[in-house]
This record gives sequence, structure tokens and C-alpha cells, in this order.
Amino acid sequence: MGTTKVVSRPPSIPHKHEIIPIHASDVSNYMRCRRYWDWTSPARNNLRRRVDIAGVKMELWFGTGIHYALEKYYDPILQHDPLESFLTWFELQWNGGIVGEDWLDLTYDIHPQKIKGHVTDGIDMSSMPMVASNVQQAYRIRGLREMLPNVEVVEEEFMLHKALGVGMMEFYREWAKKNDDFVTVAAESTFSVPLGFETVDLREESPNYGKKLEVHARGKRDAVIYYPEYDKYGINDHKTAAVIGEDYFRKLDKDPQCTTYLWATIMESQTEDLPWSGGVVNRVLYTGLRKNYPTEPTRTYQGKALSVDRKNEGTTAELFEAALKSDTVLQEWFTQTPKAREYYTYLLETGDSLFVQRDLVTRNKYEIEACGTQLRQQAREMLDADLPIYPNPTGNWMCLNCAFRAPCIAADDGSDWQGMLADGFETNRDR
Repeated sequence: MGTTKVVSRPPSIPHKHEIIPIHASDVSNYMRCRRYWDWTSPARNNLRRRVDIAGVKMELWFGTGIHYALEKYYDPILQHDPLESFLTWFELQWNGGIVGEDWLDLTYDIHPQKIKGHVTDGIDMSSMPMVASNVQQAYRIRGLREMLPNVEVVEEEFMLHKALGVGMMEFYREWAKKNDDFVTVAAESTFSVPLGFETVDLREESPNYGKKLEVHARGKRDAVIYYPEYDKYGINDHKTAAVIGEDYFRKLDKDPQCTTYLWATIMESQTEDLPWSGGVVNRVLYTGLRKNYPTEPTRTYQGKALSVDRKNEGTTAELFEAALKSDTVLQEWFTQTPKAREYYTYLLETGDSLFVQRDLVTRNKYEIEACGTQLRQQAREMLDADLPIYPNPTGNWMCLNCAFRAPCIAADDGSDWQGMLADGFETNRDR
């Protein structure tokens, strides 16, 4: 059986102007819709919705917070309590404050105020768990409370999501202690892998404009884990969803993110001394967290019944049974109601999987090699100076709820789409 070692620092990557990066998120956006990619990519127009006008997409914002908390929890060096990390994330997201450079990519404030000096100016950086000890620069960021429109209207929704995050992380912390059968050997980090070809740098802001540079696939990979029982390595990935179940995991057999993570992890090991160098890297542990947590069942019909809503309720068989035992009226309702008994059986059968489910996704070497080939092909297309740009309208959720839906429609019906972009969007931070 192989031995493992913890990577305290990720492999160094070249500066973005030393190579031409093709970000994994950009590849996904390019395949989704060329127009969306053209408007959002940092290599193109690099636009985002103005938070002070449109607010934030709650489901994406909340998912980022859960991901941040679990990233710190599974960091082999930090191993930080996910509940504390989520509360720290929420506090700085909502109220703002003083942060280090590592936090800037997570804030919605794209104009942070640089603060001269560090601890010597009275800023106790050690109190900020997300700030590394070697941080040399501090920033003051605004929170969403200062930036959102009609903040008094949306504040309640944010507070409800705060409570939701607390409940989810409290449950997950205990659930993970019972179910994690792996060792984390490397924290989440950014990869930068050469794709095997060069092209001319056409970025006007680049000091290497007009020169030929290596093209790299770049992205942020989740933690690398090791299974002692099987002597194999993989990636630990988490997602939040309103509903989880068998259908939620069906997409994974062709999920490009899973394959890209594995490909990049293997390619890194060919040039770096890493725990998995020479080992088998072929699996992604995909964990779905339902946006819910165990609570007492909701009483309905003036307290004479309990809710049996499988979609929205977040209770357990134990809590359901305890509620029944506390009230003779509820016991009579349960005896006389078949749906109630069916619901209780459902709770017994599903158990913790009502809130967290996992699926182990594997890829063979041919699938992983095919991923590298596809990334090269996609990168060549995306870097083509004569690439045609057009929308890909669909009836799916991402298209119907796209942040750029209004200007996209305007671009095709003769309306002032440029004015919409100028008024409702702003330049995002660079990458």
C-alpha cells in the first residue's frame, strides 16, 4: 500500500501574462453559449451584473459560502470548523471588513480600499481565519449591506440563508465524522497545465503582446484525497441543491468538470513531486448537500397534524416520532392517516441521505486522455481571432435565468443592447 504526504503549499503557477490561460470556467461558458462567454470571459469583455442594481443570484451566492466552509474544513493544514468558517464568510459578505488578498476573489466589492501598513497600524490579521500568516497587504471591503439595492427588503432573505447555512454545516460536521473514509492530502488550489501549443498573445494589456506564448488550461481544483483501503487518489467535490436524489447524480458519467479535475491532477504530477505522482488518480467523490437540515416537523391544521411534504420538509424519523409522542391528538391523526404512516416509513428508509448524498465517479485512462484532447481543441477554437460569436438560446434554467438575458434579446431585436450593458453591467475583477 502506498504512503501519503500532505502538500502544505500547492505547486507554483506562472503569472497570467507569462502564458495564455484558458480557464476551466471559460470553457464551460464557451460550450454553454458563445455570446455569454464573450460578455463574461476575462479574456473578452469581462462583464458582470452591477450588484447595486441587480443584486446577487442567491443560489450561487449561497453555494459559494457552503463551498468556502467545506474548503477550509478539508484543508489538511487548517481543518477549520465548517460552521465557524461559514459564519466568518457570511459576516464579511454581509457587513464587509478588513481582509487579506486571498479573500478578494470572494467579495462582491471590486473596488477594495488598500490599507497602508498591517498589524503595525492596529489591524490584527491573526483574528481573520481566512487570511494566511504571510499576508503582506490588508484591504477594507464593503459588504452586501452597503451595496445591494433595497437592502431593507432583501435582508430577511439573507438572514434566513444564514440560518440555513448554520444548520447545514452543523449537520454536515457530524455526518462527515461518521462517513469520511479518506485522507485529504492536498488543499484546493489553482492548476495551470500546458496544452502543448503556443499562440500569439493578443491581450493589449499584456507586456508580451504580439509574442508567442504557451497556452495553459487553468482552473481551481478541489481537494485531492487518498483512499488507504484501495491505495488510490481522487478529488473531493461538493455541490448544493434544492433537491438531491438518484436523478441528481445521473449527469456525472459525462460531467466535464469531474474529468478535467482528474486530467489536471495527473498532468501536474508528471512535472511536480506530489503525493499522487506515480499513483492511481481515477475518482471524484461527488457530495450533494440538500439546502435543508434536520428540524422538528411543521405542524399543520392548527397543530392537529404534521406536514408530510417531502419536497420542503427537513425532518427525521426520530424528530417525527418525538412530535407524535408529545401529543395524543397527533397520535390519533397518525393512526387514521395512511399518508402520514407512508411518510414516516419514507423518513426511516432515507435517513441521513435526505440531507447529504455521495456518489463515487470514476474515469478510465481513455476518458481522461480524451478530456485533454478536447481541451486542446476547445482552446484552439476559443483563441481563433476570427471566431464567430452567436447566442445559443435554449429553454433550460441557465438560459431563462441568465444575467444577460435582456441585452441578449435586445441584441437580436434591434434594441439598444450596448446601452443595457453600459448601464446594468460593470467590468469584473481581472484573473
